[in-house]
Amino acid sequence: MRMTPISSLCRRGLPAVGLLLVAVPVLADVPSGKPPRDANAPVAQADLPTTKPPALEPPRQVLQVEAPTAKPPPLERGLADIPGPACTPEHRAAIDEALAAARPRLAAALRMVREQPDHAHVRRWFGDASAKVIGMTLELTAARLADVSNIEFQCNDPGACPGGRFAYARERDLVLGVCPPFFRARMDGTDSRWGILVHEGSHIAANTRDHAYRPNGAMRLAKENAARAAENADNYEYFVETLPE
Repeated sequence: MRMTPISSLCRRGLPAVGLLLVAVPVLADVPSGKPPRDANAPVAQADLPTTKPPALEPPRQVLQVEAPTAKPPPLERGLADIPGPACTPEHRAAIDEALAAARPRLAAALRMVREQPDHAHVRRWFGDASAKVIGMTLELTAARLADVSNIEFQCNDPGACPGGRFAYARERDLVLGVCPPFFRARMDGTDSRWGILVHEGSHIAANTRDHAYRPNGAMRLAKENAARAAENADNYEYFVETLPE
């Protein structure tokens, strides 16, 4: 850098301050602290994937079932589905089976009433009713079901079987009819096939009545009105069906 001597400036009459300013050398640009960016430097780039992405899951197939081309077989008809009122041999076989089950149970029930009239089971279903009346009703019912030769059995009569009726009896002309629920009933427990015949047989043989239905109704009747329990058909049915072994 070229500089003018101070002595020469003074001779020209310039002030002292001017001398100092003129004496400051011209400096180069001060660096900003960051190195200049090289335009030719390579730009950093992310690595591109070199493997193929996994294949997409194939669409799930919907299971298709072929529609049947043949007609389904007809439903098997049970005894409850065979219309009446005439009983078929199949109907009569089921009735005879129930009669055979009822007879020894009636005999056992009659024996309990005669030998143990104060047994808890007797009082459960008849309260303090007369054991003589109970025994006589059981005896007549047992005799009636022991010989059914003069009883007319009817089966599944639509006009005589409304709703869920199990069976019916007409004392005046000795008709005992059974309805579809009779043929759907079991041969054990309450409301069994043979127990239903005990119920209807007591109507024909001993002129019993229907003051109350179902086990709870029959037991309540025994507590509240023993005399009526002793003439109620359901009390005899459930007494025999639930007889202790």
